[in-house]
Parts: sequence; structure tokens; C-alpha cells
Amino acid sequence: MHPAWSAAEYDRALLRAALAEGDRCWDAEANLLQVEAPYNPIHTNIKGGPAHPTRNSLHYALLLLERGGEGDAERAHSVILRIAGLQDRSPENATYGIWGYYAEEPAAEMVPADWNWADFLGIALLLVHARHGDTLPAEVRHELRESLRHAAASIVRRNVHLTYTNVAVMGTFVTLAAGKLLDDEELFAYGKDRMVRLTRAIDSTGSFTEFNSPSYWGVVLQTLTLIREHVDDEEVLELNDRLHDRLWLHFLARWHPPTRQLSGPMARCYSNDLGVPPFLAKAVRGELGAPVPSPVRGEMATGVESCVDYRMPDWVLPRLRELAGEREHRELFTETPSPETGTTWLDAVTTLGSVNHQDTWLQRRPLFGHWVRPDGTSGHLHVHLMKDDGAEDFDFASGVLSTVQSGPHVAWLAGFACPAGDRHHHLDMIEPGDRFRARSLRLVVDAIGAPPVTEPCTLDGGVELDLGTARLDFRLAGGAFGGRTPTLRLVPRADGVRIEVVLFESSTPAELDWAELGDTFAAGTLSLVAAGARQGAETTPDPEAAADGDHAEVRWTTPQGHRLTVRDGRSVVSREEHAALHSATLDGAAPPSPRLSDSLLVP
Repeated sequence: MHPAWSAAEYDRALLRAALAEGDRCWDAEANLLQVEAPYNPIHTNIKGGPAHPTRNSLHYALLLLERGGEGDAERAHSVILRIAGLQDRSPENATYGIWGYYAEEPAAEMVPADWNWADFLGIALLLVHARHGDTLPAEVRHELRESLRHAAASIVRRNVHLTYTNVAVMGTFVTLAAGKLLDDEELFAYGKDRMVRLTRAIDSTGSFTEFNSPSYWGVVLQTLTLIREHVDDEEVLELNDRLHDRLWLHFLARWHPPTRQLSGPMARCYSNDLGVPPFLAKAVRGELGAPVPSPVRGEMATGVESCVDYRMPDWVLPRLRELAGEREHRELFTETPSPETGTTWLDAVTTLGSVNHQDTWLQRRPLFGHWVRPDGTSGHLHVHLMKDDGAEDFDFASGVLSTVQSGPHVAWLAGFACPAGDRHHHLDMIEPGDRFRARSLRLVVDAIGAPPVTEPCTLDGGVELDLGTARLDFRLAGGAFGGRTPTLRLVPRADGVRIEVVLFESSTPAELDWAELGDTFAAGTLSLVAAGARQGAETTPDPEAAADGDHAEVRWTTPQGHRLTVRDGRSVVSREEHAALHSATLDGAAPPSPRLSDSLLVP
């Protein structure tokens, strides 16, 4: 524990900050918070303007009860009753048991509805009851319990696939805790069985399908903590303790003490800078500092963290503080529908991680890392695929990135899939035969924190960037897009440097049809190496790209003499076909794909 750390003081600071924002957003006529709705390309038709959020408002009710000031309880009760009235309680409806994001838009009017709201709001309702149930008026307590009953029934009906890690864990807690609270033996039995099934699903590979996801690691950590706090069952708690340890082991595998950041790869990610979120600050007892985040747009989640008693196993602290020498970590994440294996390099200055095969949805981090800058802060490296449709420039979800890594060196191959998503990986599909607008398609390498460049310039084959403490080496080996050869350029950013592999570019938006384009791939290499690191060979051969039959391929020998090869489809095919065409070798053999742990959680 950090000497100056006080969990109680930190909790009070979180509560004050969240409630200051909640009080500012309070709408007494609606009995809900009112916020400026953020732009959201999926689920909701509300893309902006004033709106009344359901989840944030319920979190606000919980925090009001925590503060307990004059009028707080009455305001909280009004919110709970309003939230109860906004739930779909008709079992014949597809959206039974859930809420819309906003009071202005019932779940049935969303595109599509977000069934996760049964889980998220269910947890908030359970926290209200666990911490303040005895003080609630009879009507409020009744409506809260009814909301829980319907939310839990929705979770059971949905019976989400257990590879949806964060939601699978949340729904397990809701059904377990609601089963106990409502004296519903069948519901509790479902939750207990789901706990066993979830644990066995993790045992299948030893790791998590939603691997290394900073935000959802926090969600799972919170939920496992809530199970420990609020579910009294010996068998459940024994499994929960094992899951909790495995979750920390998974986190520490890619934790980079020199930058105090989580390296790649990541299945889901919202921010490239982990910072010190409240769940991590509390779990590690102030070891990394304890900044109080400023809530935005009426967000109350950071305040809710004051209601959760996070803990870490004793063995975590030494690994959190210090990197015990440079190392390479490999880990099998999933085996179906196709194997996903991550590789992460960590040394005293740099860390770089990749996953062997992944789509390019904006929440993915298939090739991602950090380095310690000369001033001691961290810079980060983010590889993603972008589409400019003439109106917006955004992460394009229809891409496929395949990699093979040895140490801090990666060979990569980028292509496209159809059917596949535009902004989202499955909610806004581009189907075979569809035409779509694009002004440009680029594979982008953002080096945030790199020394600035003065103006854009075209590159011939590659670029080596001096980062002061490290070196970024990026090379384009070849590729094709509709008869064009990809080009390479360097672009200034206010916060660093961007390298762009331009696959397609037009002065005005064009209508593209995948079926007309033929070969659509780019291939190359990327290295992120500490300054002064041993190079091995004095000269490193350039990578080679080729297309043969259905395949595109890149081959490269690293400075340490390791031979990397990665293959995938050369044209636009389905994701399943890309997975079947994908292969990689390291020194002529399949790269290792070890389990995070050989110990079974369910003996």
C-alpha cells in the first residue's frame, strides 16, 4: 500500500466529483439527469441534443443515497421509480426486461436495442438494495425488486454466449444476487450453473475471449468483487477466487511497469492511455497514484467505484512495480472459430504486442505498444485501418490484420473482408453486391508522443523514426488495391507523427464494389526497439511480399535472424475464408501458442 493512500478519502473524492456533475445535470421535471447526448453510430437514433440517460440516472440515485444529504433520499427515490417505469416489463416483447439508453427512446425503438442494459442496470439496482434497501420506502423497494426480477428474466432468456466475457460475468452476478434477494431458487440455480459454465469456458484456453481489454478488465474485476461481497455461497466463492486470481495473472502478463501502461494486443479498448482508473487505483491501494477523473456528460460510473471494495492478491505488487528483465509473452486467447494468439514484447523502454489475426473494428488493438519518452512520460503506437467517406474519417471495421512477431519485430499483412461491418464489426454490414462510399482507405500507424515532423512527405519503401529513447522502423513490402500499388507517406500530427499506407485515395468520394477490385492487400514490417538495443545482423534484408493462388504473403528475417512469414487472402473474401487462408511461421514452424495457465479453474 502506498504510504499516503487512504481508501476512505479516495472514495469520498470520487463521490464528491461524480455528485457535483450529477447535481449540475439534474432535471427535476423528468426526475432524471439531462445530458447532451454524445454521438453514437450504433444502437440509438439519438445522436445529439438534450436527453435523459437511464443508466447514469440510476447511478446518480445510488450516489445520492451514499451522500445522504438533505433531500438526497427523496430525489433518489424519484429516480428509481422513474427508471422502473421506463423498463419494458412485457414478457411477449423482444426487448423484455431492458431499458433504452434514454427516456426519449424506448428499447423497442433502438437500432438494435442493447440487451446489456439488463446487466448494467441490474448491477446498479442490486447495489442500491444491498447498501440502502432497508431505508427505502415500501413502494420504492417493491418497484426496485420488480425491476430486478424482469432484468434477471431478460438475462436468463438471452443466455448470452459465455465468450462475451464482461457481459457473461455481469449476468452471472445479477442472476446469483437477484436469486438470493428474491428468494428465487430457480434463478439462483441458473446463476450458479452459469458460474460453472463460464469458468469451464475460460478453462478451454486458460484465458479470456475478450482478452486484455482495459475497460472490460475493470468491469470483470468489479463484478467478481461484487460476487465476493454480495453472494453467500461457498462453491460460488471458491470459483470466484480462482477467477479473480486468473484475471490478475492475465493483466500482469502485458503490464509494462516502465510506462505504467498495458501493452497490446487488446480485444476491446476505448482509450490508448490507461491512466489510473478508479478500479485500478483502489485495487492496488494507491500504488500507481489515485487521480480523481472528471465525469463528463453526466457520467456517474467513477462515483459508483466508491461502493466497491476492490482487493488484489499479495503476489501482484512486485510484478506491478518492476519488470523482471526483458521478456516475450505468448498467450492463447481463443480456439474457435479460429485460434487467436497474442505476442507481447516488454523491455526497460519499449513494449509491443500483436495478435495473429483480428478484424479492424475501432475497439481492437491488433498491433499496439508504448515506449518511455526522454522526459519519462509514455508514448504509444497504434496501428489501425481508416476510411474517409467524404464526410468522416473513421476506423473501418471491414479490415483484417494478420501478424507474426518475434521480440520487438512484427511482420504484418492487411486485407479486407465481406460481408463485414463499416463502423461496427457486425451491426452495419457491407454485404456482397453492396456499393459503399470512400474517398480513401489507409492503414495508419499513429506514433503519439513522437518528435514532430514539419510537413507531409512521400516515403520510398519505409521510414525510421528516432524517438529519442527508442526507434520505430516501418516498412511497406508491397501490395495491391484494384490495380493500384499502395503508397507510403509521413503526416504531421499535433501530438506526434502518423505513417499512412494509402491503399485507395480519390479527390472526391467514389462508389466502390469489393467484387470489382481484385487484389486488396498491403504487407510490411514494424519494429519498436529501445535505443542502443543489440541489433544482431549489421544489415537486415528488406521484407518481401508476394501473391500466389488465393494467398498474399510477406516474408522477413529480423535483425536477430528470426525468419517470419505470414499469409492470408489476397482479395476480399469472408472472414471465415480469411481465417482458413491465414497461416504464419516463425523460423519455419508454427509460432508457439501456450496457455496462460495449465491449472484448471474447475478441477
